[in-house]
Amino acid sequence: MPPVPAGLHLSLVLLEASHRVCAIWRVSGAADPRTPCEFPGALLLPRRGAEQDWAVDTALTALHRRGVHGPGPACVDLAVTADGITPAALRVGLCAERLRALTRDALGEDQADWAALAHRDPAAFRTAADRPYVVRRPAAALAVPGPDGLPHRAEVVDRRPEPALRAYTAAVSALAERPEPAPAGRDTAHPGATPSAGRA
Repeated sequence: MPPVPAGLHLSLVLLEASHRVCAIWRVSGAADPRTPCEFPGALLLPRRGAEQDWAVDTALTALHRRGVHGPGPACVDLAVTADGITPAALRVGLCAERLRALTRDALGEDQADWAALAHRDPAAFRTAADRPYVVRRPAAALAVPGPDGLPHRAEVVDRRPEPALRAYTAAVSALAERPEPAPAGRDTAHPGATPSAGRA
């Protein structure tokens, strides 16, 4: 089975020395390069926790080193490995609409709301930004195989944590069961085929 990339995806709003952590997602699978904030599996995490606090510190350090201080929204992808949590990608701007909509359903607010507050009333933003978000309805975003064998997007939002966690776990298992891609340079049209000869 091919390895399933695991990581964290953070959406934030920055305003000079202040910041708001809008959502922390546990993600699996590689993001689509055309839509960087879209992952095959994403599970919304509570704001507080040892892993989440480490992730926030890592994300803020990476943003500051890149000179990103706001005002405005940003997203950070973090890789989670045996060596710890490390930055994988940084993007300035709003998160993908799909995750923002799920965040709004789960928390009652999203990154766009906080970005608007930072622009409209910086003092109010600074006062409220440190308040941790509360997950009212656990949520997950998934890409599940459809009848045609192709991945189809699905969302799970429920008052109980079990449905979202169960759906996310199933999506990760499905990712792990995908066949490994064929080695480069081999013709896989027929069993036992040998590497194709190059043209002169």
